[in-house]
Amino acid sequence: MSFNKNNNPMAMGKIMGYLKQLSTEMGGSEQGHQRQQDEERLYRSRGPKYARVPTRPSLSASTTCTSLATSCGSQGTLAPNYATIPEIESTESSSEDEQDAFEKTRRHFQQLRQISLGNEFKYKMELETKEENLRNSQPYVKQLSLDSNKVKTDHTINGDLPPYGVTTQRLYLWTQILAAFAVSMGSLIVGFSSGYTSPAFETMNKTMTISTEEETWIGGLMPLAALVGGVAGGFFIEYFGRKITIMFTAIPFFIGWMLIANAVNVYMVLAGRAFCGICVGVGTLAYPVYLGETIQPEVRGALGLLPTAFGNTGILLAFFAGTYLDWSQLAFLGAALPVPFFLLMILTPETPRWYIARGRVEDARKTLLWLRGKNANTDKEMRELTRSQAESDLTRGANTFGQLFSRKYLPAVLITLGLMLFQQLSGINAVIFYASKIFKMAGSTVDENLSSIIIGIVNFVSTFIATAIIDRLGRKMLLYISSTAMIVTLVILGAYFYLIDSGTDVSSVGWLPLASLVIYVLGFSIGFGPIPWLMLGEILPSRIRGTAASLATGFNWTCTFIVTKSFSNIILIIKMYGTVWMFAVLCIIGLLFVIFFVPETRGKSLEEIEKKLTGGSRKVRTAATNKPNSGC
Repeated sequence: MSFNKNNNPMAMGKIMGYLKQLSTEMGGSEQGHQRQQDEERLYRSRGPKYARVPTRPSLSASTTCTSLATSCGSQGTLAPNYATIPEIESTESSSEDEQDAFEKTRRHFQQLRQISLGNEFKYKMELETKEENLRNSQPYVKQLSLDSNKVKTDHTINGDLPPYGVTTQRLYLWTQILAAFAVSMGSLIVGFSSGYTSPAFETMNKTMTISTEEETWIGGLMPLAALVGGVAGGFFIEYFGRKITIMFTAIPFFIGWMLIANAVNVYMVLAGRAFCGICVGVGTLAYPVYLGETIQPEVRGALGLLPTAFGNTGILLAFFAGTYLDWSQLAFLGAALPVPFFLLMILTPETPRWYIARGRVEDARKTLLWLRGKNANTDKEMRELTRSQAESDLTRGANTFGQLFSRKYLPAVLITLGLMLFQQLSGINAVIFYASKIFKMAGSTVDENLSSIIIGIVNFVSTFIATAIIDRLGRKMLLYISSTAMIVTLVILGAYFYLIDSGTDVSSVGWLPLASLVIYVLGFSIGFGPIPWLMLGEILPSRIRGTAASLATGFNWTCTFIVTKSFSNIILIIKMYGTVWMFAVLCIIGLLFVIFFVPETRGKSLEEIEKKLTGGSRKVRTAATNKPNSGC
């Protein structure tokens, strides 16, 4: 509304004079000030709705002048939704004009004051609210931790705003340790199967007639059967699931060891080794895949090496028990190991990634809550799983085996195959399978059975060292250390065998073969032993993980079979020193391969590693958007 000061100047002059007189009379009145303070206090406690209409004496000169300046000055227009004050018309009765103008002006002042005090009240309320929030607020990091404990269930594929990262959550490790321990019991049986032949050959030759060729087949048939198991295992873990496949390997393990324990001829021993070998191939494929899909990145390095540690424990158990038990009793001990392994696997869940691949999102969420803790925030992990699976679904119609060598997946596949190749070409399985024979050929001053036990102990302890430092130093650094240690020790051991072959007296350094092999096994066990299997579950993309892991496992056991079966024949051709130096040259090539081609995966999620090796998965949204809709 407008209030023009030029309308009816005589009435305005009378009003101003009256207000001036009123201000002079009430300016020093303490009672007036007290009444005004009471009105303001009532306003603050009850709000503008209950503010009392000011009486005539309570209108101070300051309020009057401020209100008139606001209404008559530069603004001129009051807030909307208020009645317009009509223009004052001059009449003959000045007293009636003054009274009427005063009442109307009084109402106008009331409206102005309500607006002014309302703004002041709103400002004070906002200020008090901010102060209250500031007093009750918590540190930002603590808010993240508290908020991250709230479980969210909105698992959208195209969500752009990720929740708080896993670093703000407290790690819940007990269930993950249980899962890793259960799987590692299977690896214990694998290690026992690998170390069985070294102590068993001594007593087996006393009860059965075994030729040298049959002896090489007993040692080499297990990795050959593991090749078959590795190829078949890829189908099993994709169709039946990771857990079921791992759990039911306990049954053929038991059958195989019972055949060996009750063998009356070499063919029963070979049949038992074949059964065990198939389970070894399936297990070595499934163990890293299971752990890679269930363990968090923060502890995946440490817990991911637990199967390797248990595998080395199995080798040590075979070496140690073999000094007191004959080959049949040792096989009975092997038959007892699958029982606790089967019972522990019953307690563990299926991997969430396999559930997502089967469209069982709720089961995947329950598995994550079991693994991460019931109060954990699994929203980000569920989003990454569903996004990764969405990319796989877009290419579901393509030939999976053909995709292994596509441009997108070829780098990850070749890196995995390269690690498996150089792991076996380092000659480690030849050392483990024929440890006693090597020490006998070296003419070591240390007892050959004791030397084998020492090798097993070093192999056992070194894996725990790798478990403690792998998430601090990283995968590549351990591979560097491993390669260097193996190269140096193999060169020294080759020189020792060369001196023996040339007729030089080496009795003064009869301890050198044991020392060299101890450092060699130590170097292998902290790097090239566990890391290729760990990275098998890390760098293979989810779309081809089952098939590629099957290929890599089969390739690994193929190399193992070639090395163990041909080891004795190679010695006959190029002597022992030539064989050892050949392994040293292959370790040098393996070191160069690690330097130039192997990526570092420490602390990275599987999705981050996959994006780095395949060029990312951001095309999923575009492809999903452009995908033609099927009409209903």
